[in-house]
Amino acid sequence: MNVVKRLFLIALAGSGLLPLAAQPVGSWEDLRSLAAGAPVKVTTAQGKYTGAFVSSSTESLTIRVSGGERKFFRPQVVRVNSQGHWRRLRHIIIGAGIGVAASLVTDKTLGAYLRNETNPPGARAIIWTVPIAIGASVGAAFPAQPVIYRE
Repeated sequence: MNVVKRLFLIALAGSGLLPLAAQPVGSWEDLRSLAAGAPVKVTTAQGKYTGAFVSSSTESLTIRVSGGERKFFRPQVVRVNSQGHWRRLRHIIIGAGIGVAASLVTDKTLGAYLRNETNPPGARAIIWTVPIAIGASVGAAFPAQPVIYRE
């Protein structure tokens, strides 16, 4: 089991996904790095609120919503997401790149065997499209909005 875990971590490090998997969740003080007017989504036990960041202090966070400004006290806030930096396209490209690498390895090993022995029609297209589609799908499944704070 330990060998499998190491191989998995080596594969993640080689693919560039290890930094994504190891990103620490921010602290309350990270809210101060937000610029005024930055779009944010605040999640509380009562619901989710989307608006523009106004200010934060050690005890509270204020955002501008459609009805005016709304103040959230720190114990109420479960999570704060930044909506200004979408990363889904980057995740899809990374996943597709991993799929291309897997396709190349599969084509040079299993594909060479199939072409020499049986040569089934359409095998090469499947060898190339399936891993790329799976990689891009996994990349799309990663969160696209960075979490600035989580309780």
